Amino acid sequence: MDRSFLCHPEVVAAAKQFVCIRLTSYEDETEKKFVAALGGREVANTAFAILTPEGKQALRGRGPGRGPRDLFPDAPAMGRGMEALAATFPDKVAEGKPALPITLNVKVGLAVASADLLPLVLVLAENPKRLAELEAKVAELAWNKEFAGRFTYASTVEAKELAKLTGNTLKEGVLLIEPDVFGMTGKVVKEVPGSQLAKLTEAFQAALKTHIKLTKTRRELADRGLKEGIYYETGIPVSGQGEANDRARYKQMLDFYKKKD
Repeated sequence: MDRSFLCHPEVVAAAKQFVCIRLTSYEDETEKKFVAALGGREVANTAFAILTPEGKQALRGRGPGRGPRDLFPDAPAMGRGMEALAATFPDKVAEGKPALPITLNVKVGLAVASADLLPLVLVLAENPKRLAELEAKVAELAWNKEFAGRFTYASTVEAKELAKLTGNTLKEGVLLIEPDVFGMTGKVVKEVPGSQLAKLTEAFQAALKTHIKLTKTRRELADRGLKEGIYYETGIPVSGQGEANDRARYKQMLDFYKKKD
């Protein structure tokens, strides 16, 4: 979906007129119900829809709504279709500034960042009020042309969520993190204390300069995961039958390798 449609220049340009949402349907029950409502069926591992500002499906395709190809024959057609759809809704003046596009939690942030081959920006504080203040500051950079689309974001007030990280010394501030190949852990490469947010731009630039995009395939990850004992636990049970079967087979193989060792 990413390679064939969502990274295409015409789709990227058209998407600037839309609010783009990635739902984590196997991590949160509320999001799972929302995805299920789009297709009127049990949630599988992917779903795709284009919605009106009222949250109703703007386009109906020939398939079950598993991906863009159910609505458009190719990426250029998707770009044109999105442009035409956007033109039917008058522009509105936005109130306030856009929020920071955070993922559900640190665990999901690491997984998404690793999958998208991006660094993770983590905002942390000891209370929700201070966290909101820091998120607003980081959001100013997140939507800046220099950095838009180049990081994944997460935030937390829970110290226990930091257990997956190495190199962190802060209780409040912004961490720039390189996720591991599986998105299970992450290494802090830059820290900006909450009292020194003037250094954020410099830290963002430095993190991008040292970031190396990994090359990996599904097969390579599966083979390496078996050797290293990697198994990702979803927040709620996987309901897509095909993916549930794949996970069960992988778990059996993983248990077999562990017994051999």
